[in-house]
Amino acid sequence: MLLCGAVSMVIPQSVQTAAEEGTILEDDLSVLSDRIVDYKIEVELDPTNKIVQGHEILTWRNRSGKGVQDFCFHLYLNAFRNNRSTFVREGRYQSLWAGEEKIPEDHWGYTQVKSVEVVSSDQEVVGSDYAHPDDDNEEDRSVLIVHVDKPLPPGEEIQFRIDFESKLPRGTRRTGWSEDYFFVAQWFPKVGVFSEEGWNCHQYHRSTEYFADFGIYDVSLTVPSNFVVGATGMRISQQENTDGSMTHRYYQEDVHDFAWTASPRFLKKTEVFTDPTLPEVEVTLLLLPEHKDLEERYLAATSHALRYYGHWFGAYPYKTITVVDPAYRSSSGGMEYPTFITGGTHFWAPATVLRPEGVTVHEVGHQWWYGMSANNEFEEAWLDEGLNSWSESKVQKHTYSPSRYMVRFFRDIPFVFNSVEIPFETASLSAVRRSGQDDVMIRRGWEYSSNTAYRTNSYSKPEMVLWTLERWIGEKTMLEAMRTFFQRYKFKHPTTQNFIDTFNEVIGQDMSWFFDETLFSSELVDYAIGTARSTEIPERQGVFDNGIIQPLNSGEEEGTRQREYLTEVVVQRLKGARFPVDVLMVFDDGEKIRRSWDGQDRWEKYSFQKPTRLEYASVDPDRKLLLDINPTNNSRYRATDKGFALATKKWASKWLFWLQNLLETIAFMA
Repeated sequence: MLLCGAVSMVIPQSVQTAAEEGTILEDDLSVLSDRIVDYKIEVELDPTNKIVQGHEILTWRNRSGKGVQDFCFHLYLNAFRNNRSTFVREGRYQSLWAGEEKIPEDHWGYTQVKSVEVVSSDQEVVGSDYAHPDDDNEEDRSVLIVHVDKPLPPGEEIQFRIDFESKLPRGTRRTGWSEDYFFVAQWFPKVGVFSEEGWNCHQYHRSTEYFADFGIYDVSLTVPSNFVVGATGMRISQQENTDGSMTHRYYQEDVHDFAWTASPRFLKKTEVFTDPTLPEVEVTLLLLPEHKDLEERYLAATSHALRYYGHWFGAYPYKTITVVDPAYRSSSGGMEYPTFITGGTHFWAPATVLRPEGVTVHEVGHQWWYGMSANNEFEEAWLDEGLNSWSESKVQKHTYSPSRYMVRFFRDIPFVFNSVEIPFETASLSAVRRSGQDDVMIRRGWEYSSNTAYRTNSYSKPEMVLWTLERWIGEKTMLEAMRTFFQRYKFKHPTTQNFIDTFNEVIGQDMSWFFDETLFSSELVDYAIGTARSTEIPERQGVFDNGIIQPLNSGEEEGTRQREYLTEVVVQRLKGARFPVDVLMVFDDGEKIRRSWDGQDRWEKYSFQKPTRLEYASVDPDRKLLLDINPTNNSRYRATDKGFALATKKWASKWLFWLQNLLETIAFMA
């Protein structure tokens, strides 16, 4: 492991030569994306005033079939411009920064466009104004429309020069600064996505992330010379300046965003990820000194993600990835950008609790789900967050022991419950139980009933849906379907319907009923055994067809009569979601009877007359329905020594189940 400081990496000769000449030559690799945009950005960081200032040259290609005269840009940092932005308004005018009744002046941020001009043709900018396409908030400034004097024809390109200044807020919403640490994300005027339907350029909402086209980024960052820098892409040069600053130049093709970080305190660690069947990747870890003991944990988690995502879905196509250990309370942890992520941990990080591992695997995984498979996070957040949450849990299941439950007291002091394991397949079930019924999964991010509903339906519920689907169709078919979906839509903008169509095709049957009950429904799943009993059938007495008779076995000696039992099992659907389920009934002679129920009615009864009694009954005995919010009511046992042992095991499981949920509820309320 090397401490590299600010020394630049080895640059391929073709790229290095091009950089010296002031131009960039395309890599020898085939073009991966449609490259609608091309950004050349030059900026300087003023660490005292927390300002990034400079200009960008944006080349935009009209790949639609219509002329374009108005151009929409995201100005994300204007969400923090004042307390009247849509972002803040959706927080009910509460402070974005915990514990602050009045927001201090240094917490505000903005992007100010100083000038815009067309530099590629005879077109001219004739004006600009702010738009609020999602609400009626005229004071929101997160979308800018630039008007030119005549339409850009289909197939043509236009080049803008935009001079801008971005004031970074104190760390919030995964961007900003904290002391001498700067995490610079969503910081430049970024053009929206244009299609035949027009511009898709939503305002910055409290419960949304991002959407952009693929292209090329060539970015020069000037910072104080003692700052260590990390960014999207590959650093192709660094130059010392006479004023004590240094300019770092980064370049990356076939990505849809660019973010960077800088701090004089970073420890820079590098290693090369290798795998017999995958391309090498240079991994850079920017680690804060207080977390230097976590170096191997960060790097191991990064390697696990690169390996398993690469084998399951497709190889990571870039040469580098940078992992940032975020500063304490900088609000920049757990975020993904192309080839560039932030992890997250605490000063005390118990080895039995997978942090930073879990968040690192998750954010590296976003290089696939959203990085390359670039869905619209404004409108279908589940399609990256949900797919990635499932993928992350699957990687951890293959590489780590189950995590233990932990509560932090006074925000930082950990207490680990070593007896409470968190199974990877059901770790998100408690969130579904708490708030899964609040809203449906398929909804635009800012239209969910609450931020909790957004998170549950973007992360937790889709993860549980995918684990359930895997149990339904099998791991091999699940991975085949996920790989097919990724390979088919990488470097494109897939939709929920693309996902459904791909799965139906690979599975070879119409699974619409499954998706209707999960993606498009807010109903919860809860099947239970309501009744499970065996009652001895008495001897025949009374009036039958042949008149009044004595008991049929009256002549038999006591204890020799063959006993008969009436067994009745009632299975119930306690919640609204409908799934076909199996019901297993096991008798005391070892006989097993399995029945399939379509799960449409509220209950179903099974009756048997046998010389043996029921030992136990179980609904969904193979635990295919991982979405079932209360698996502890899925079985009932008869009161025997054997049944007592089974019931004891069940109640121990129940105790751990409810203890875990109690602890999670306490943590949630805190």
